[in-house]
Amino acid sequence: MDVNSKTPNFAHTSLSKTQKVIALGFATQGLGYASVMTALPTIKSRFRLSDDQLSIIILGVCIAAALGSILADRLAVKLGSRLAIVIGLLFEAIGIAIAAFSPSVMIMVASFLLYGLGLGCLDAALNMQAVMMEQKLGKSALGGFFACYTAAAFLGALIMSATVSTTLGATAALCIAVTMCLITSQVSKRWLFQQKENAALHPQQRSPIPHKQLLIFGVIILIAFTVDSAISTWSSIYLKDILASSATVAPLGYAAYQMGILLTRLSLDYLLKFKSAAWVAFITTLIGATGCAIAGFGHSLAIVIAGFALAGVAVGALVPLTFSAAGRLDENRRDEIIARVNIFNYGGAVAGAVIVGLLAAPIGYGPSFIGLALALLSVIYFRKRFI
Repeated sequence: MDVNSKTPNFAHTSLSKTQKVIALGFATQGLGYASVMTALPTIKSRFRLSDDQLSIIILGVCIAAALGSILADRLAVKLGSRLAIVIGLLFEAIGIAIAAFSPSVMIMVASFLLYGLGLGCLDAALNMQAVMMEQKLGKSALGGFFACYTAAAFLGALIMSATVSTTLGATAALCIAVTMCLITSQVSKRWLFQQKENAALHPQQRSPIPHKQLLIFGVIILIAFTVDSAISTWSSIYLKDILASSATVAPLGYAAYQMGILLTRLSLDYLLKFKSAAWVAFITTLIGATGCAIAGFGHSLAIVIAGFALAGVAVGALVPLTFSAAGRLDENRRDEIIARVNIFNYGGAVAGAVIVGLLAAPIGYGPSFIGLALALLSVIYFRKRFI
């Protein structure tokens, strides 16, 4: 699919290199995010932050990320998503570097907000490039890109685990993330797609944004990331405090969940060769909802951990499927639509972390996870939108 008639045709080799650089961008984003999140305990201890103070900082990062997605929208329309990716990577690199060496709380907070701005800008712009690549290839590709993100997040957590007890501590892992951001920004300048939207080049042909469809996809992303944030934040606490697991077993719920995501994303592009996106969305959502319900009703550690793994199947499929479908709504305004759908990501991140925590005291964690199952089931109603 030729998105821009003024853009030269990519030779097969160039297209392959571009695909690899987009994958590298997703991997860099996953590595950086995991490094920052796993460094939070060290940062909390260094500056003697309370849980409430740390929560406010994370909320600030989410708000900055939403603004970053808007920034990517404007940059992509005017100058192309390649520039948005380069800027996002540089913001992340600077933000992480300052956070690693910040001498005061205020500087650390400012660095996190800068990182959040880069996070949102890069999230949106990477999805723009990924959808563009998928449309040029004429086949599903987002599953593989998101698999790179998930696998690199695993690696980031392992690097932090290996370095946090050394002399340099969390700073070593954060510096690796900074280095990856800088390297990826340089190769992105050369190999990523440069073209702007047709809508930017031909203003007289601008069609109205399909807000109803955009809202539907935004809600699906909101639900997916609410589930993601809830399990990421509370699964270990649920296993340890409610089901009385050991400290060693408690993280296995989150690990199983991430494994469910990774395996789903690794198989998604292949599965879409034989089944429609609507069918895949239906099956994976049903599996994920069943997993959340199992986690909520279960009393055995093994069963609950298995439930979290099944929940990862829904999140692993819904996110790439939604961005792919959103990118097909209007070719001329593709980047704008993707950037706006991406904003719902951060609403879900806040909702999952906050709502489950608020509901834990009055009704418990179990019913909260059952509520997530019901939220996922509502996605089935919109499954035909993925066609």
